[in-house]
Amino acid sequence: MSAELILRLASRRMWLLWAPLIGFALLVSGITAQFSNGVSGLTAIIAGALVLVACLDWFSAETAANRATRRTPAS
Repeated sequence: MSAELILRLASRRMWLLWAPLIGFALLVSGITAQFSNGVSGLTAIIAGALVLVACLDWFSAETAANRATRRTPAS
């Protein structure tokens, strides 16, 4: 797989998977902020964890793309 394809797939994952999940968690956190049951804080923590996982996913894609550029093509 080429480095360009790896990064294109990672970008697609970022916008189609991670961004909506994080947005939904932050939306729920904002909506439930008026309640005192702790749901808002829990969803904010979940959103933070999703951001961390998304960053790790992007970092692994960057690493894989870097490895793909260093490979010599088989002739």
